[in-house]
Amino acid sequence: MTHTAVRWFRLPLILIAAMALQACKQEVSLPGPTAEPGVLQLLTEPGDAEIVVNGQPHGRSPAEAGAVLMLRLPAGQYLIEARKPVDEFMDLVGRVEVDHVDDKPTPPLVLRLTQHLTPAGEAMVEEEKRQRDAREQVLATRFQAHEDGTATDTVTGLTWMRCSIGQTWVGQACSGEVSQLSWHQALKASEGFVLAGHADWRLPTRDELYTLVYCSSGRRFARDPEGAGGACEGGFRQPAILDSVFPATPVSKYWSSTESPNYNYKAWGVAFGNGLVGAGVKTEYVAARLVRGTMQPPSLPAGN
Repeated sequence: MTHTAVRWFRLPLILIAAMALQACKQEVSLPGPTAEPGVLQLLTEPGDAEIVVNGQPHGRSPAEAGAVLMLRLPAGQYLIEARKPVDEFMDLVGRVEVDHVDDKPTPPLVLRLTQHLTPAGEAMVEEEKRQRDAREQVLATRFQAHEDGTATDTVTGLTWMRCSIGQTWVGQACSGEVSQLSWHQALKASEGFVLAGHADWRLPTRDELYTLVYCSSGRRFARDPEGAGGACEGGFRQPAILDSVFPATPVSKYWSSTESPNYNYKAWGVAFGNGLVGAGVKTEYVAARLVRGTMQPPSLPAGN
């Protein structure tokens, strides 16, 4: 692998998910005079948000950074809500309950707004999930899952461990901690490994391992001429593998048996956090999954 190839352990994992409604309340001292008693100073971040107090509209917060909205309210308990539309699918919102006093000056109340899906946004996310689940169900039929903890890929002809090394198959799931192994330890672990009555398990090649990558977004980047790259694109589920076939797979990197042709201290692997193929130093400790059989062409990734 030359210096132009992507190093699998350096690419960040990108996950796009909608944030739930939340509020943040913090009292701070701002420059300038303190408001007179009975006035509640409200600052929203960002500004220019619609303000509702106990269900009644109270205008908008100032658009200027650091500027406050003066709310003249009698003493009592109030629910203050702020909303700033972003687009059809997302709003910035915040809410806070406050005990207001009217007999002494109080410092400004800072309300930080966070992302919240609109009804249209929730419908969009639900539809994307429905399409993703339907696509995953279709792709899962490619594998014949066996009760002995193995699964046969009907496209490649390979039979895989459904669990990672270190885990134990317990009927319908994988139990235990995934072992973190150096490349040489992963090779050693495959020697004489027995599962489902077979002792010919081995560490998969780079291209065999990549066939397990599943991009729920349905999109992936191309691999370069050396075979590096190929990560999932867009919003995708982690780990990038069919969970119904390979349950309890960690968001981790996995060794292959393929060594780097240019550096004898490196070997190839796949990062199942995003499906990236790359080379890592053999002394790095990551996960491993074993395979048996001979791969038949075409060798397509599981997400195709």
